[in-house]
Amino acid sequence: MTRNNALISAICYFSVFFAPLILPIAAYFITDDQETKKHAMRSLISHIIPFISVVILAAGAISGTLIFNDGGYLAVIFMIGGFVFFGIISLIIVVWNVVQGIKMLTQA
Repeated sequence: MTRNNALISAICYFSVFFAPLILPIAAYFITDDQETKKHAMRSLISHIIPFISVVILAAGAISGTLIFNDGGYLAVIFMIGGFVFFGIISLIIVVWNVVQGIKMLTQA
C-alpha cells in the first residue's frame, strides 16, 4: 500500500469525527486501489452502525412507552438502558476507528 493510499484509508477511519458517511463513500468511488476500497467500506460500515443503534433506540423508546404506559418507572428504565446501549456502541465504534486509523498511518 502506498503512502497516499494509507493516508486516504486513515482519513476514512478518522472521518468518524467530521464527515462520517461522505468521506468513505467518496474514497470508495474515487480510488482505484482495492485495499483502500476495502478500508473505505469497513469505515463506512462502522459509521452506519451508530445510525442503526439510534433506530433501535427510538423503536425501544416508543415501544417502552407504549408497553409500560401504566408503570412509568419501567419505561424510564427501559429508555435509560437504551441510552446506555447506544453510548457503549458509539464509544466502541469511535475507539475502533481511531485504532484502525492509527494502524493505517503506521503502515504509511
